[in-house]
Amino acid sequence: MVRKLRREALVLCTVAILLAGCKSSQSATAPSAGSGGPGTQSGGKPGAATYVSASPLSSQLTTAKITDPSLNNIVSATLTIPAGWKLQGITMISPCTFSPWPVFRAYSPDGLMQMRTEPVFGWQWHPNMRGTLNSGCANLSGQISAAAFLQYYLGTMQGGVHVVGPMPVPPAFSQWAQGLAAQKNQGNSRVAPAMQTQNTADTAAIRIQQINGSFVVEERLRTVVECSMSNDRSTPMSNALYGGTCWARVDVLSAPEGRLDALVQLVDNNNLPHGVNSQQWTQAALQRQQRQGAQAIAALTAQEQQESKMIYQQFEQIMQRSAAEHQAFMQQQESQFESAMNNAYASMDARSTAAADWVDYSLNQETVMNPDGSTTKVSSDYSQTWTDGTHWYQSNETGLNPNGVLQGTWTQSTRVHGNGTPE
Repeated sequence: MVRKLRREALVLCTVAILLAGCKSSQSATAPSAGSGGPGTQSGGKPGAATYVSASPLSSQLTTAKITDPSLNNIVSATLTIPAGWKLQGITMISPCTFSPWPVFRAYSPDGLMQMRTEPVFGWQWHPNMRGTLNSGCANLSGQISAAAFLQYYLGTMQGGVHVVGPMPVPPAFSQWAQGLAAQKNQGNSRVAPAMQTQNTADTAAIRIQQINGSFVVEERLRTVVECSMSNDRSTPMSNALYGGTCWARVDVLSAPEGRLDALVQLVDNNNLPHGVNSQQWTQAALQRQQRQGAQAIAALTAQEQQESKMIYQQFEQIMQRSAAEHQAFMQQQESQFESAMNNAYASMDARSTAAADWVDYSLNQETVMNPDGSTTKVSSDYSQTWTDGTHWYQSNETGLNPNGVLQGTWTQSTRVHGNGTPE
C-alpha cells in the first residue's frame, strides 16, 4: 500500500509539471551583466571575434517547431528564436525524470552565437527505501541551491573554463520557476498527509569563458532547480517516504567575447524561447503518462521495502565533504583554462609520432597544419579548423565557411600528427 500511494503521488506531481509544459510567463527586462574581455590580441593569443559588419544584433524574431520522436514525431511545441537563426531540437524525457521537456539548439547564420537548452538532470534520495524510482540519476543526494548545481554542472563540461562571476536572473524566469513549485504545493490537499511534499524552486546564472580555436567565447549558464521533499517521519508510512527528488534544467547563451550582453538582452527582454505546447501533443503525452503510471503501480506491488541507515550516513558524509571538493574542483578548472590560454598554440617537441599523438589525446587537443606550413594546437572537440594566419576558428557545422563573415581571408587547416608529420 505504501508503494502504491507513493507512486500515485508521483504521478500527480509529474502530471502537474507536464501541464505546465514549457510555456513561459510574461516577458520582463533583466539588467545586463558586466563587460566582456580585452578584445583581439596579437601573437596568436585568444581574442574577440571581429565581424565584417558592426551592425547590432537584430531584434526581429521568428518561430520554429520541434517534434516528439517518442510520439510519432508529432509537433510538440513552438519556440520563438531570433529571425534568421536555425533550430534543431526535440521533446524528450531525460533519465531519472518523469516529464518531457524541450531540448534544443538555436544558432545564428554565422554559427558564432547560440542559445540552447540541455536535457533535464534528475536526482533523488530515499534513505529508507531500497533502489531508486528511475535510472540515470545524477550523482547528487539531497536538496541543493541553483548556484551549487551550476558548480556541479561545470564538472560535466569538457575542457577548462574560467568562471567570471554570477549574472542576474530575469524576474520572469524566477516567477515561472516559483509558479511550478506553488502548483505542486497546492496539490497537497488532494493526497494523504503522509504523501504530502514540500516543493521548492531556485534559480541562478553565471558567466564563464571558454576557448574556441583562438577566440574567447563567453557563455551565460542559467538553471532552475525544483525539489519535492518529504520530511515527516512520524508514522511508518511517512518514514518510508522520507527523502525527496529534484530536477534541474540548464540553458546556455553563447557568443564571442564582447557580444554576450547584447544576446542576453535580446533573449531576456523577449523571454525567449517562450515555448508553447501544442494541444495534440499535450493530450497524447497525458495519455501516455497515465498508462505508464498504471503500469508502474502494478509493478511495485511485488517489490520489497527495507530500512537502510547506511545510505543516509553516506549522504551525510558526502555533504560534509562537498565544500572541500568544490574548492579543489574550482582550482582545477581555473588551471585548465590558464593552460588552454597559454599552451594551446605551443609546438609539441615530441620524440615520436605516437608519443606526440598521445599528448594531444590526453590534453583534449589536436595538431593542424596551417597554409604557411606551421602547426597549431587546437581543441579536438571540433571537426573543422579555419585560420587567417593569425587567428583560428573551429566548428562542427558541415559546410560552414567563415569567409565573408569574419574579417580577412580564411583557409581550412589540415589535421596532422602531434609532431607535425602528415596523417
